[in-house]
Amino acid sequence: MLGVVLAVVASVAYGLSDVLSGSAVRRHSTASVALWSQLTGLALLGLAALVVRPALSWPVVGWGLAAGALAAVALLLFYTALQRGRTAVVAPVAGSGVVVPVVAGLLGGEPLAWPAILGVGSVIAGVLVVAATGSGDGPDASGSPEPADRPHRRLIRSSPGRTHPAPADDRCVPEHGTSSTRSSAVPAVLAAAGFGGFFVLLDLATTAAGGRGSAGPTLAVALTVQAGALLVTLLAAAGHTRACLAPRPQLLLAAGAVGLVDVVGDLALVVAVGIGPLAVVGPLGSLDPVVTVLIAVAALGERLRAVQAVGVAAVLAGGVLVATG
Repeated sequence: MLGVVLAVVASVAYGLSDVLSGSAVRRHSTASVALWSQLTGLALLGLAALVVRPALSWPVVGWGLAAGALAAVALLLFYTALQRGRTAVVAPVAGSGVVVPVVAGLLGGEPLAWPAILGVGSVIAGVLVVAATGSGDGPDASGSPEPADRPHRRLIRSSPGRTHPAPADDRCVPEHGTSSTRSSAVPAVLAAAGFGGFFVLLDLATTAAGGRGSAGPTLAVALTVQAGALLVTLLAAAGHTRACLAPRPQLLLAAGAVGLVDVVGDLALVVAVGIGPLAVVGPLGSLDPVVTVLIAVAALGERLRAVQAVGVAAVLAGGVLVATG
């Protein structure tokens, strides 16, 4: 039960991070928000490590760095797919990665009762429904498809798994010559595999750390995951100009808030994966599209479509089945 609760807490944190970062990238470059938020997270975890002094073994470092790097690569692929195609098409494809930890857990021999299996299926279906409709993309008045990112247009953004700023028209994101469903399909599918694989690698890292959710092993895994993600982000940021990455007070405040919320989500997810079955924790830790929609409805005045309401209801029902199964 604790693993279930912490997985949901991680999703709430990631959903809130999605809303905060979505607001930040309307004022700052995407690369700068991603970079400084991850530096903030690494600094917070580093300070905690000075106090707790977690033991770092090579298996923990290796699996943790691999998990963080894979998550960051998946995010870059997801952003590329968003730049080339419509969010309403890209998001559900990338969100299908939630199936990977379920399959990995079942293949690993994790026992699941029938109510829990039905609940996991309901959660997956609900997440995909919300992800597919969360952006509000659709044909414009002329009947032509809308771009994935139109300046000054409010969108409910949904990104599966680990959430970070989505692309914005800030002149710091490289433009692509063509935009089509076909050109966005490959990176979206690869992103789905990356998001799902992240949970598998994270499970291996927590197993190598041992401790089953105790402070030292949890911090060790979270620290190495953050470091792995930052390494990939630094490589990606190297292609941007200094003007896109320059630290400014408003940027540091916004990125700091995103980084703090992400750290909360990371720690909750690491503990959840360490103490709960991967087939259950994976889907419940990927509810951030649902959380994003709910926050946008409650705080930003966005409207919840009928199909989104069905998706949210499916997720809630699935969560109850998982918790009681």
